[in-house]
This record gives sequence, C-alpha cells and structure tokens, in this order.
Amino acid sequence: MLSRSLLKITLVLITIAGSTFAETTAPNKLPKPQFQGDYFGEMARSFCTIREVDVKGHTLLVVRDKDAKEVRIPIKEDTELHFRDSWGELENYFPGQHVMLFMYVDEDRNWTYPRAIQDDIQVAALHGWYAAVTAIDPEKHLYSTHRQEKDKEGKVTKEIDKEFTFDPAVKVWKSAAPGAIDSLKIGDEVIQQLVEKDGKLVAVEIFDRAGDAAVRAAQEAQHVRDQDRLGLPAYVTDVEVISGSLILSIAWSGSQRATALKPGETVAIVPADGRAFAGAIFAMEKVDTRQRLRLAINARAASRLSVGESLCVFMPGTGPKIPTGKSGVPATAYK
Repeated sequence: MLSRSLLKITLVLITIAGSTFAETTAPNKLPKPQFQGDYFGEMARSFCTIREVDVKGHTLLVVRDKDAKEVRIPIKEDTELHFRDSWGELENYFPGQHVMLFMYVDEDRNWTYPRAIQDDIQVAALHGWYAAVTAIDPEKHLYSTHRQEKDKEGKVTKEIDKEFTFDPAVKVWKSAAPGAIDSLKIGDEVIQQLVEKDGKLVAVEIFDRAGDAAVRAAQEAQHVRDQDRLGLPAYVTDVEVISGSLILSIAWSGSQRATALKPGETVAIVPADGRAFAGAIFAMEKVDTRQRLRLAINARAASRLSVGESLCVFMPGTGPKIPTGKSGVPATAYK
C-alpha cells in the first residue's frame, strides 16, 4: 500500500498533469465577425434636406436639420437606398426632398458614408409613426397630428403633437389613387413626405396605412423595371486574372432578386467603363442579407477589374446581349 504522504504526492502529480493536459488540449477561442451592438448605437441618425444629387459622381449634398450644416456624402454600392417605402435608385432622389441618413462613423465618430438613406415615407412607416389628425385648416394650409409612444407593457411614455404646413397641391393617399386635401379627415392616422419649398418644409404627400401599402407596391414594381434597365448594383470582392475567377457581392437593394440566380447560368456584367462581359456562375452564398456570386469569366475582362470596383449584374433576359468572344466565358471554364 502507498504511504499517506506518497499518496498525496501522487494525487498532486495527477492533478497537475490533468490540468496541463486540459490547458494544452482545450480549443482556443477563434475570432468571429459578429454584430457589434455598441458600434450600432454610435451610428449617426440625421434628418436632412437634399440640396444636390450627383448621380454620376455618386454623392449627395445635404443640409442637416440639427445645425443647418451642408455636408457632401459619398454613396457606395452597399448603401441602402430607400424610396417610397421600398427600394430606389440614386436618380430617384431630388433637391428639396427631406430624408434621414443612417451613417457609419469612424473611431472619432466622424461620418464616413451612409448605411442607409430613407425618405420620410420609409422611415416613418418603418417605425410606425402614424399619427392621428386632430385639426385641419384649409385656408392656412395647416393640419395637426397627435401620436403616443408606449412601452412593452402598453404604458404611454411619450406624446407627440405636431403641426404641418401642406402644399396646395398636396396628394392624400388612402388607396392606389390620391385625393386632394379635402379627403383628409379628423382621426385619420397618417405619415407624410416633406419637401422644402421657399425655404420651408411642407407636406407634399400624406399617407394612411392603405395609401402607403399602395404606393409601396407601385414602387416595388418600378424598382424591378429599374433593375431590368440598370442591372443589380454590385462590386468586386475578389478577382484573379489568369484563372478568370471573379467574386462579386450584390448590394442590399438587389440581393432578394439575386436569390433567383442559379449556378450554371451565364449573366451579362457591366463595369464602370461600360464594356460588358459574360460571367458563368459556379457558386453562390448568402452573406448577411446580401448575395455573393462566384463566377468564371474571361481573363481578358478580368484584367480590367479591381477590388471594390462597381459593377452592374443583369438578370437573365434583361440588359445587354450576353457577350461572346474575348469578352465571353472561355470554353476552358467548362472543362
């Protein structure tokens, strides 16, 4: 039998050995990109009025509500463009339009570029800011609204009363066809789109829930037609020239439609220089709410591309004819 002291020593050695084994065999925690809630809270939310839309230069010049400061912001392919409670194109926005910017910021909380641009209709509908009409003055072109905010238990935490000036030609949407201001009634729960006219923000469109749904459906249909004409916005994620390997990311606004694409299909792709080339899809993957496509393309076309470059991807049956020859998919891609 082991002596008591020897038994203690043996137990200590076994414990140390076991601890060392556990330390050396336990898997290390690997880093993983994931939602950073603290950063999300730092992102800037700012209501602004558009001064200038530069479609070619991909920028907006806006003036902020809070301090009247003019700021020019870059619009990237990954910026969510929300228009009429749906998706839109940069060309849809116009000077005088009131919008909200949802901005990425750097370490010093300086603005970098917008995650999203939302017109008044989209941001109000998204947050459920429908407010009951409490008064209408046709002669002064004014109407007033009242809205309550409640917590999870249904307790009222905030009451918001607002007064709006409406444009004489205001459209009141309660269905697929708009009415005039006389169709707005006390008690209607509405949101509005503001536009700057003569230095003052005025309501040019007023929507109840049914009207918003009708306008959204019309805009969704228009967005599909615009995508047929302009292509799905995308950008180069990676390119390898000799093998003709292209990885591209479809931006937020086109991701849902891109889910209809399938490996084996060939699509027309148009970069900024306007010279279309063909891409054969060999794999797809979902990244967040975006779609990432892996394609085989001609090395000659690949040599013109660079990481981050803007592209337009056309759904089969839309856009330019699928290029062939030196801009087409090489026969070697199918061997």
